[in-house]
Amino acid sequence: MKHALSFLILPILTALGASAQGPTRPSVVASGTASVSVTPNQAQIDVSAVTQAATAQAATSQNATIAANIIAQVTQALNGAGTVQTINYSVNPTYNNQGSLTGYSVTNSIQVTLNDLTITGMIIDTAVQAGASRIDSLQFTLKDDSSARSQALAAATTKAKTLAAAMAAAAGLRIGPFITIQESGAVVATPTTLGVAAPTTPIQPGQLTVTGSVTISMQLSQ
Repeated sequence: MKHALSFLILPILTALGASAQGPTRPSVVASGTASVSVTPNQAQIDVSAVTQAATAQAATSQNATIAANIIAQVTQALNGAGTVQTINYSVNPTYNNQGSLTGYSVTNSIQVTLNDLTITGMIIDTAVQAGASRIDSLQFTLKDDSSARSQALAAATTKAKTLAAAMAAAAGLRIGPFITIQESGAVVATPTTLGVAAPTTPIQPGQLTVTGSVTISMQLSQ
C-alpha cells in the first residue's frame, strides 16, 4: 500500500516577532493509512414494490396491497431479528415515445435491517415471493464501527510516526513530541456477494475493511 508523505522543515525564524518569541522549532509532517478486517454483524436490504396503472388511484391502490403484504411477510420471517421501515415512496406519470400520458407508476421502497445474517437469503426470497419488484441493494455493516475505526486509526498513527522518524533520520535529526494528530478520514468498505438463484438465495457476507488515515506533525531535535 502506498502512503502519501509530506516532509516540512519549518523556517528557523518566524517572519515577524522572531526576536520576541525566539526561534521556531523545526518539525516534520507525515501521513499514515492502515486497515483492519472485521466480520459484519448487520445487514440492510432495500426492496421496492413497483406498480403501474392507467390512473394514479389504481396504481397506488395496487401498490398498497403489495407493499402491505411484503411488510407483513418479512416481519413475520424476521421473528424479532430485525426491523422493517419505509424509506421512499413516489408517484410518477408515465409517457410513451410520443410524449403522451399512458398512466402512473408508484414505487414503495422498504428497508429491512437484519441482526441475524444467517437468514439474509431467506428474507430476500420472502420479499420477492411477497411481491417485491426489485432488490435495490444489500449492504453488510457493523452495528457499531467505533472499535474497528479506533484500531485502524491507532495503526495509522504508528505508521505515520515511523515514517516521520525515517525522514528525520535522513535529515540527521530526531523526532520529538507530537504537535498535532489529525484524522484524515476513515472508510468502511462493504463488499456484497449474492449467489445464483437456488431454493434459498445463497449470501456470503465476507469481511468488512475499515480503513483509517491520519496526518501528524512532530517536533524535531538534533
